[in-house]
Amino acid sequence: MSSESKPAIPNVVAATVIEEKVEEKKEVKVEVKEEKKEVKVEVKEEKKPDKKEEGANGGAGVPATVIPSPTTLIDIKKYNKMFVAYPEELQKFCDENKIKLPGIETLRGQAYALMGQPEVRGQLHLSRTETFTFFKQIGVETDDAIQPFNKTIGLKRIKGRGLYCLVYPFETDTVDIDKRKGASIKGDRDSLIDRIKNWWRQNLVDVPNKDWQVGHLDPTIGDASEANLAYQPPIQGKYRNRFKWDALFQRMWPTAEEWISKMDTYHTEEEQKKMLAALKKKWEK
Repeated sequence: MSSESKPAIPNVVAATVIEEKVEEKKEVKVEVKEEKKEVKVEVKEEKKPDKKEEGANGGAGVPATVIPSPTTLIDIKKYNKMFVAYPEELQKFCDENKIKLPGIETLRGQAYALMGQPEVRGQLHLSRTETFTFFKQIGVETDDAIQPFNKTIGLKRIKGRGLYCLVYPFETDTVDIDKRKGASIKGDRDSLIDRIKNWWRQNLVDVPNKDWQVGHLDPTIGDASEANLAYQPPIQGKYRNRFKWDALFQRMWPTAEEWISKMDTYHTEEEQKKMLAALKKKWEK
């Protein structure tokens, strides 16, 4: 509808199977094996579900999947004193790569000191609960315990929303820092914002209900049930079968045919390489 945004990544929890809406006869068996502090999850399905799992906003979602974490949950009770210095290896890596570590006495300093401990880095992760418990145990009051762990300083962390752990061996990741350097938009702020608001009013908000039509959220599947239908404004017609949508039109992502024809428009070469690696891992077994 407006700019083509990418779908949000689902929340993940270590070795957790995201809940699927399936028929009563559907049986999911999960086997968890722990080897060398790695959690491996195997899912055996006797029958595929007929419908996709609905997204958080009630729209058509993607099929539920198993997203394993390479780490295990930290026993945060062991860490009940403030750190007075960073681990030597972490300090050396940051010095060599010109990464500025926050003051050790700050909230972020304590967070990175914890994630940089030899027994923690690349092996143990914290979730939201552990971040609050950690600061409480070391006697530091804060209303936002997540931010110190979540805000990057240039060190790469493991993938997974809500999982806080540094990749080890340490790696740099300055994308979030670099993209904020000198970030600004020329022109009057209010005028630029109003231009976007007016577009949405004219093409979505103020379009009479009588002009809206029933359309498919996912045009690539032969599903005419309510799970795959929503009322859509006239402008939707210009996109035809090129995109998939959520029910509230907050998200859109290209169909396979659309992406293949414009892959360089949607993703950088680096992103394409990551996607190729993921596809090979999934299909070339």
